[in-house]
Amino acid sequence: MNNFTIKRAIFQFPSTKCYKEYEKIDKFISILQKSGINQIIESVNNNRENCKGRNSYNPYNMMATVLYCFSKFKSSVRELEELCYTDLRIIYLMEQCEPSYATFCDFINKYIKPYSVEIFSLITNAIIKEFNINTEIHYIDGTKIEANANKYNFVWKPKTYHKKLDFKIKELIKEMNFEYNNVNIKAKEFIVLIKDYADINAINYYDIPNGKGKRLTKEQRIVKKSYEYLNKLVEYEEKEKLCGEERNSYYKTDIDATAMVLKEDYYSKLSHDFHAAYNTQVIVSSGLITMYGIFQKRDDQNTLIPMLEKYYKSYNKYPANLCGDSGYGTYANYEFINKNNIGNYLKFNSWNYESSGKRPKLFFLEKNKFKCLNGNVGEYIFTKTHPRYSDSKFYQFNGCNDCNYSYKCKEFLKDKTQNFRKAELSIKYETFKEEARKNLLSPEGIEIRINRSIQVEGTYGQIKQNMNYTRFRRRGINNVECEFMLECLGVNIRKLFKFFDDSTLAKKSYWKKPIDLQEEIFPIVKQKEKKMSRK
Repeated sequence: MNNFTIKRAIFQFPSTKCYKEYEKIDKFISILQKSGINQIIESVNNNRENCKGRNSYNPYNMMATVLYCFSKFKSSVRELEELCYTDLRIIYLMEQCEPSYATFCDFINKYIKPYSVEIFSLITNAIIKEFNINTEIHYIDGTKIEANANKYNFVWKPKTYHKKLDFKIKELIKEMNFEYNNVNIKAKEFIVLIKDYADINAINYYDIPNGKGKRLTKEQRIVKKSYEYLNKLVEYEEKEKLCGEERNSYYKTDIDATAMVLKEDYYSKLSHDFHAAYNTQVIVSSGLITMYGIFQKRDDQNTLIPMLEKYYKSYNKYPANLCGDSGYGTYANYEFINKNNIGNYLKFNSWNYESSGKRPKLFFLEKNKFKCLNGNVGEYIFTKTHPRYSDSKFYQFNGCNDCNYSYKCKEFLKDKTQNFRKAELSIKYETFKEEARKNLLSPEGIEIRINRSIQVEGTYGQIKQNMNYTRFRRRGINNVECEFMLECLGVNIRKLFKFFDDSTLAKKSYWKKPIDLQEEIFPIVKQKEKKMSRK
């Protein structure tokens, strides 16, 4: 039995364009039926069978309407209500029913929000299967989108103030003649010490006099000051709990939003103000968004692994190949994609410097030995400095004074007179980077790099410019994630309607490399010519 059905028992204008649009809507509804999201709707309906009240609107029509509106309009719930009696396409989808904005809001919260990942992956997978779209190569990128919060209302994580307060509290504990050896004292522990001290000295905090000219005993002053410190300690602990471990700020009007500099301000330099924002991530393949994500972190390097794990839970597999910019090229990310047999097309941190020749590759790995540009083998040295990675070691390369590459090798060092150069290197990390370098410089890698800028950057251009989506409407990370899912699914549905017009677009490749395209080579480091001495 088909759950997504439309009965054309409504008044229609005798226009061929109207009928063509209705035919595409019917095809869109058939895709929803094939996707299997009707099972999600049925499970929600079964849980709501005991709810009393008047009959609800058809949830299948509501689902189709919400998804269609997010692909075609701005789609606030107020606009959804208005479209139900002004737009012929929405009237056709809703079968002339006119739900209120509150009904749409309730539907999104109960039918879509708890199952947002499942709904997204099911519909996207149905589109891929319907048109047999090639998803061998995936591209990942992120951007920051402003949250629905007021400006100048953010709170910084009180790390420094908490350390200073902790020192003052420990000094006060010494005056109480108590001992405390833990690193940071908690409010629960501190209040126990205050009560014990007050009981020993028979002091009631509410009996301590206030105001000028009131003389207090030493014990009264300690109790009074300790309660002042306790109030601050509770405040700092609450702020740090709201921030969590991954961020250093939050907003009062949306505690899940983080203070960030948006891309318009970062690139244009017109403003240096912080905005409440979320870090959005998408994985794109053949122009379709296959996975989305909302993060509170400001950088991209720690978002790749959660995105791939989320992709695996939805599709029961990892992408065959993954391409991303240099913001994702960290040791942990390389190790993860290598462990799960994902094609390595991630740029590393120094990619732009190596490709431009400003900071070329200085050390090469040959047979598990590191060599510099001059061919000198690095010797392992022991230092007390903590390495950045678990398997990295410190190496020393001697003979720099007689090396013609030292001008480049020591370009950014303060002391250039030493006859050696120290470097921290990891065999495993350098192997990962060499694999990425080889893949990215190959003709296939060049094609993938160009398509990355076309597809994933173009997807954000579609969201921000064509769909005019530059700010979230909802507050709270769960609500924002649901809203962003609907927006990403709207991008895929827009693509779906283009495929209905021309099915060859689903097979069309974005950019194909020429047959005679050669492997790219980074600029070679030139040796510095020695000046001839005059006789």
